[in-house]
Amino acid sequence: MASSKKPLSNKVSATTPKKTKPLSLLDVVEKGFVSLSTSHKKMKSMTVALSGGVDSVVLLHLLHQLQKRQNFTLKASHVHHGLSKNADKWVKFCEKLCTKLSIPLDVNYVKLPQKKSLGIEGEARQLRYEKLLQTKTDLVVLAHHEDDQAETFLLQLIRGAGVKGLSSMAHFDNSRRLWRPLLNTSRIDIESYAKKHKLKWIEDESNQNIDFDRNFIRSKVLPILKNRFSHIIKVISRSSSHLAEAQHLLDDLAKVDLKSYLKSNKYIHKLNVKTLDKLSNARAKNVLRYWLEINDQLMPSKDLLDELLRQVLTAKKDATIKIYLSKEFEIRRYQDEIYIVPKDIKRQEDYEIVWAGESEIILPNGQKLKFKRVKGRGINLKFLDDKKLKIRNRQGGEFFKPDSKRPTKKIKQLLHESDLPPWEREFLPLIFIGDQLAFVPNFGVDIKFQPKPREVGLEVIF
Repeated sequence: MASSKKPLSNKVSATTPKKTKPLSLLDVVEKGFVSLSTSHKKMKSMTVALSGGVDSVVLLHLLHQLQKRQNFTLKASHVHHGLSKNADKWVKFCEKLCTKLSIPLDVNYVKLPQKKSLGIEGEARQLRYEKLLQTKTDLVVLAHHEDDQAETFLLQLIRGAGVKGLSSMAHFDNSRRLWRPLLNTSRIDIESYAKKHKLKWIEDESNQNIDFDRNFIRSKVLPILKNRFSHIIKVISRSSSHLAEAQHLLDDLAKVDLKSYLKSNKYIHKLNVKTLDKLSNARAKNVLRYWLEINDQLMPSKDLLDELLRQVLTAKKDATIKIYLSKEFEIRRYQDEIYIVPKDIKRQEDYEIVWAGESEIILPNGQKLKFKRVKGRGINLKFLDDKKLKIRNRQGGEFFKPDSKRPTKKIKQLLHESDLPPWEREFLPLIFIGDQLAFVPNFGVDIKFQPKPREVGLEVIF
């Protein structure tokens, strides 16, 4: 018996998707702002990096408009490098613009160092970021766009950068509170917006100087690529995004390889050699890169990274290792750990500080001591009734007995038997009650000054 059902048609019915109207630049920025406020904490304040160029002027105008839709405070920050004869005029332009929009403006005057290890562009960029990141604000907003991303990618490619360098700039950098809302917007769209809204801006004459690598890429290299490959800017932007995802995976892998080591250790500048020894060469170098990054160090060259790993893994436990990372820092090894240490550590001058009840004291070398009243531990407060608590550096000949079952020892001997690196021992603060040594960080409270379980003590945290 034949089926009464009609045979299924092999034709696929297709509906033409409706064309959606492209978002305006203001809508793009608002969408990004709402997304950030949802995925992170609510953003209540923003600071715009305002150079006075068309990109930052457009960004300031957009955020000024966004304030009418969203609730946040807005201010601008301008950095005066003094590199151009027109630098003072740029400050006046930014002041006039911000006054017109009723937006507060911070002007930061900086001076480039005489020895420019990063080049003029690099040093200027580093100083700009330093000033911006010192700003008390929820977000620092930058006007980088799609063309900037392509230029950065090509610059990094020429310099032989790895995955991190080629991933270029991120839309949002959580650790530094940086937001780039226009990163997927073209230079042409930004300039069109400026003309449409009759905005004024300044032109930096140095942008025409092709002695600078970025300017050469912008004016000579990219036009040729665009002529042959019309979508090259968007293609490079897409590749940068892929590489950024790859870098996130590499960072996650580094955290897995480090396991709980960094969690249990308050010194992120210290790394256990055994952690590296268990890994393949590629994974060990990935851990080193991650470790250097979280310590705010510039990435070393491939040769330096290879040499660092070789020395760290092959040196004897008692060997002295010093590897220069930069003009400011070096890597040292002590026992089974490697450390990032400032170069040319100067001998500490003798000091004495009398505690006056503060919750925190900053020592001459920048380290901190915190004080907290607790029960049953710390320095017994009854000894402070008629004597002063003093903090001073080690001067030699001090004795200490933190355990009744162990003999009194010289501090020098205790330090020699400890895992504290030699270069840190001189900076160890000692806590005295009157003229008697009461507390040594990492070693405890002398038996004479320890409180009973119900007595109140002063806990000193170093």
